[in-house]
Amino acid sequence: MAPKTRGARKREEGEDAGGKEAGKRGGSKKTQRRGKKYIGAHVSIQGGIWKAVESCVEMGGNCFALFLGSQRSWKRPALDQKAAAKFQEQRSLHEMDPAHIVPHGSYLMNCGSPKPDVFEKSQALLVDEMSRCSLLGLTLYNFHPGSSLGLITAEQCVKNIAGAINHAHQQVPAVVTVLENMSGQGSTVGGRFSELRSIIDKVRDQSRVGVCLDTCHAFAAGYDLAAEGGVKAMLDEFDQDVGLRYLRAIHLNDSKGKLGCNLDRHEDIGEGCIGISAFRDIVNEPRLDNIPLILETPGRPGFEYEEQIKLLYSLCKKP
Repeated sequence: MAPKTRGARKREEGEDAGGKEAGKRGGSKKTQRRGKKYIGAHVSIQGGIWKAVESCVEMGGNCFALFLGSQRSWKRPALDQKAAAKFQEQRSLHEMDPAHIVPHGSYLMNCGSPKPDVFEKSQALLVDEMSRCSLLGLTLYNFHPGSSLGLITAEQCVKNIAGAINHAHQQVPAVVTVLENMSGQGSTVGGRFSELRSIIDKVRDQSRVGVCLDTCHAFAAGYDLAAEGGVKAMLDEFDQDVGLRYLRAIHLNDSKGKLGCNLDRHEDIGEGCIGISAFRDIVNEPRLDNIPLILETPGRPGFEYEEQIKLLYSLCKKP
C-alpha cells in the first residue's frame, strides 16, 4: 500500500469536496507565467468548487486539476448551479483558459471492466462527470482508461473503453475525453502509447479525445525520461505512436520507483528516480508550450506545491 501522501489524500475528498488542502497556502499571490508555460497542481475543492481557482492562484499556478465530486461514491448530489456559476466567475476573474483546467476522473471508474455491473456504473459516471464539466464551462475531462482485471484480453478491454467514450460523447456535447497513460501495473491498459492509440482508433469523434501524459507513469512503464535526451525521445515516440495533436496535458511527477518498475508511486520534483534534469527539459520543451503542466506530487514541509511551482518556473529559460 502506498504511504499516506498528499497524492493519496486528494483521492479521498468526500461528498462535500472535503479532504485536506493540497499544499500550504499563504496570502494571495500573483499568478506566475514564463513565456508560454502553464504550471499548476491538483487542488482541493473543499469549501466550494470555486475554491479550486483561488487555491491555484494562491500557490502561484496558472493551470490546475480538480475532482468534481466524491471519490467514495458512485452517485453524488447534483452540482449546484450557483456554485458552478461562481466557479465560472472566478475563472473569468483570474483569466484562466478552460483548456488549462483539467478535471480528473473518479478512481472508482473502470470503463474497461469485464464485469457488466461495474462497466455500466463506470459508463454512467463518465457521463455524469462530463456533464459537470459542461456546467462549469470546461472542455477537458481526464480519466484513467481502465483494467481488464485479467479476465478479458487487452483488446476486449480497449473495445469496452472506446465504447464507453462513444456513449458519453453521444450524451454530452463538446467535452473532450482525455485518456491518461498508465504505469503498466497489473492488468491496466494504457502503459504503452500504442494502447492509447488503439483506444483512439475506436473512438468515432476523434476530435473529442486526447491524452494526458503522466511523467511518473511513463517512467514506470519504461520510457527513460531520466536519460540524456530522454524527454525528447519520449515525445518523439509519443508523436509516432499517437500524435502530438492529441496531447492535452502533462502530469508532472517524479517517481519513487526505478525505470520500468510498473509502480505508480509519485515523488516530489527532483527528489525521485527521474531527477531534476528531465523536468528542466520538460519546462523548456517548445512542443509543450501552452500545455497545462500539473503537479500531483506528495509534498513535504517546505517543499509543497507552491515551492515546486516556483522551482519549475525558475528552470524555464528566459525567452
